[in-house]
Amino acid sequence: MIRRRLPAADREHGFTLVEMLVTITFIGVLFAAFALVVGSGLRHSKQVEEESTLQTEVRGAIDRLSQDLRQAYTGEDGVVAIESISPTQITFLSPDRSTPVRLRRISYRLSSGTLERALAVSTDNDGPPWSIPALSGWATEAGSIVNSSLFTYFDAAGAVTADPAEVRTISVTVVVATLAQPARQSTYETSVTLRATPTV
Repeated sequence: MIRRRLPAADREHGFTLVEMLVTITFIGVLFAAFALVVGSGLRHSKQVEEESTLQTEVRGAIDRLSQDLRQAYTGEDGVVAIESISPTQITFLSPDRSTPVRLRRISYRLSSGTLERALAVSTDNDGPPWSIPALSGWATEAGSIVNSSLFTYFDAAGAVTADPAEVRTISVTVVVATLAQPARQSTYETSVTLRATPTV
């Protein structure tokens, strides 16, 4: 049998085993790098989404707290707006927006990293003496709070006070951190000065 040699241009070449292994390894490295980039992007996206949700929640809670405090009621009957204070809780009186007006007892507290709000509305609307039931049903306003003290109270002269009757300005500081990145913290602050005149 005579073998005829094909010209070099007509020979069919396949891949050698070594070439196949190198190619498979290279493709594997490319897929691993791609998976790493996609996974990192998804984690970062989730962190950004969590942080955005947390910021919206905290801003809303602080705005609501500030609005409630700005309406705090100090009546001509000697009723004082602020009933009780501590670094982690405040309870005060505020009128609602109904006609005739009812008086609300509102309380905010920090409990296990969560800002909570409770509300009780007077059963009467004919003025003092007001009949307000006990607070119940604490609702979550914001979570992931890492600072242990939210409220600082100041008297008319700007000195820190612990006497509810002397409080004229309340400073609120909320520090939050996401679960994914607890070291990355955001601070939200506001200050509310109570009205000196009756609102009802």
